[in-house]
Amino acid sequence: MAILAALPIKLALATGTDLSPDEAYYLGAARLDGVRPRLVDHPPMVVWLSGLGDRLPALPLELRVRLPFVALSVALTLACVAVADRRGAGPRGRSLVALATSFGLLPMVGGFLATPDVPALLAVVAALGWAVPQAGPSRPRHAVATIAAGIAIALGALSKVVVLPLAVAIAVAARSRSTAARIALLVPMVLAYALLAPSLTFQLRHAFGAGAVDPAGAFAALAAAASAQVLLWSPWLLARGVVALRRAPTSPESLVVAALTVLVAISAVVRATPPEPNWWAPAALALVIAAGARTDEATKQAANRAAELADRARPAIVAWLAAPTLLAAAHALHPFLPLPTRADPTARLHGWRSARPPLDAPGVGPYASAAERCANASDCADLRLYFDRLNRNQ
Repeated sequence: MAILAALPIKLALATGTDLSPDEAYYLGAARLDGVRPRLVDHPPMVVWLSGLGDRLPALPLELRVRLPFVALSVALTLACVAVADRRGAGPRGRSLVALATSFGLLPMVGGFLATPDVPALLAVVAALGWAVPQAGPSRPRHAVATIAAGIAIALGALSKVVVLPLAVAIAVAARSRSTAARIALLVPMVLAYALLAPSLTFQLRHAFGAGAVDPAGAFAALAAAASAQVLLWSPWLLARGVVALRRAPTSPESLVVAALTVLVAISAVVRATPPEPNWWAPAALALVIAAGARTDEATKQAANRAAELADRARPAIVAWLAAPTLLAAAHALHPFLPLPTRADPTARLHGWRSARPPLDAPGVGPYASAAERCANASDCADLRLYFDRLNRNQ
């Protein structure tokens, strides 16, 4: 029900807002460079998907570019529910996972925008599903599952390079799989490395490049990063996930949370800047899946009190997630909140065909005007110059 309820909202947002500068940037790369994009700041998958959507006939520009990502967001929720189910979730647990991954603010935003996050998250969740112990299937079926998961990981890494360390962490933690299977899981990703290398170098500099460490700034950045995740996912949901993973400290979900938390914390410390909230999203999904899954009999009693508290807090969790999401969606479609453009994160979704585009909106980069002209008027000369400068500076 949560998936069906969220889908019309995503489609309305996909149709009723302009392409953001980032989306126009990916689309411009697809139009300029085709299947061999020259971008160094992102792997090519988001460009390929944007170009694929751009070829869909008889649809408005915004909807056709975003439609592949809307479909992938539905697949992501279904995959999260399926992994929670394999982990032992009952109906209430599956419902909680579906609600969190459909009506959370980040899932809703990623559910209609053309962004590399959703393909990458889908790959991580597919790998988590592969790592769940499963009785019964024959060896050929195990091999097929490993090949499918490996391909999914490679495609996810071609969306965001953070999939690389997370895939290694999952392979290490997947003790129910043979050593050969864990190695085979990573082979497609290794084969795709040539397409990832430029973006990996760029993203390492972006996430960890800094000058002298500022202790006060580092502490503030860490506090802001942690607070943002609590606000986005609710303290009750995160607490239940943490309790579940504490009982399985070497599980793939635990290693994903630990690895990504360390990477995000290091970035916050060395840059003295809060990382973007979506950087921690794979860890958040691992916690959501753990929160929905039922603890096994050996740990059920120890975790019982926290689980009961989470069940009693279920209405609060749903309200915490859904209320700001629905408010933000309504404002994105028809702005009504008294926010100045420079403080309104939805401002970059409107006005790019007007005489006064929202150049001072949050998250608008120096490429915005060039990218929007390329997307909306097929005038890509300035964007080509921007790509040329970006590549020369590497």
